[in-house]
Amino acid sequence: MLQSAQIPTHISAYKRQMGAEYEKLHPEIQKRFDFSTSNNIAFIGRGVMEHIWNGNKLAVFVLKLLSKSNILFPRTGQNISYEIHNYPYIDDFGREVHSMNRVFYFTDEEQRFDGTATYSESKQQIVEYLGLDHRMIFEMGLKAENGAIRFTSGRQFAFLGKLKIPVPSLIRGDIELLEWYDDEKQKFYLDLKVTSKLLGPLFGFTGWFDAEYLVFKEPTIPQKFKPIRKENRE
Repeated sequence: MLQSAQIPTHISAYKRQMGAEYEKLHPEIQKRFDFSTSNNIAFIGRGVMEHIWNGNKLAVFVLKLLSKSNILFPRTGQNISYEIHNYPYIDDFGREVHSMNRVFYFTDEEQRFDGTATYSESKQQIVEYLGLDHRMIFEMGLKAENGAIRFTSGRQFAFLGKLKIPVPSLIRGDIELLEWYDDEKQKFYLDLKVTSKLLGPLFGFTGWFDAEYLVFKEPTIPQKFKPIRKENRE
């Protein structure tokens, strides 16, 4: 028999975390983040990142290391084709999760920024595992701003073997993402910035995408987006 605390997990994690504040979001933003295994909706956005930037040489070195796990990347560019894939599913640990797979189509190669998000019952908020190997995790803050949704990363941890190590605030990459809907252009827009107290600006991109909503009842996500290592510690 399921415990009462488990029953609400099969609704949008964003609705759970934001509560009444979710209703302050633009209707299209509400629709965009209303995916779960209960409504069998997946979201795919396709568009263009008009500007992708990075920081100083040391920041680029860090980005090169992170790119090996599909966590950010060192490339920059203008007007780069972009996709975001959000598939809800039940993971190997029985949790409602959804993929956060971002694909950037440079002329000579693809670059990825992948994650897997779930609502943590113990923390009462969304946590996101970064990359396809789930070696890093951060706590996600959500806020409505004039109809837009703002994401901010909180505490971060790294998994090394059996160890769960807090990432010191001085060196971690703090993520801030604003996503909104333009009624006139009928497109979604986003602006992402990653900064470090130690290194300054690390990485970011800004651009737009169109929405596609899919009926998704598959037990697993497309092969290219599957985590190569799975973590259940939060």
